[in-house]
Amino acid sequence: MSIFRNVVLNLKTEEECNRVIDLYKERLSSLENEGLVDVYICRLSKDSVLFFLTIDNDNNAQRIFEIMRAYREQQNLDLIDILVLDGQIEWHKNFLNS
Repeated sequence: MSIFRNVVLNLKTEEECNRVIDLYKERLSSLENEGLVDVYICRLSKDSVLFFLTIDNDNNAQRIFEIMRAYREQQNLDLIDILVLDGQIEWHKNFLNS
């Protein structure tokens, strides 16, 4: 069963948000063959960003979550707060490929 992770980062400045988006594009791209199915990076405001990931199974999800947690800590982000939600995907439909 596929897993999702939804992370919202609220940062102190627009510049820090831009930096985080660039960092995460590069790091998440490097995990291409590690079980990631989809990655969405969505700007919520000038200093807030949403990352939405889908991952093929629980084992890969746990490994990716740990990799990205350690990466976030290494980057010393200028965060105000963070919201993380994850769970199983119960249903999905891609209307473009129906």
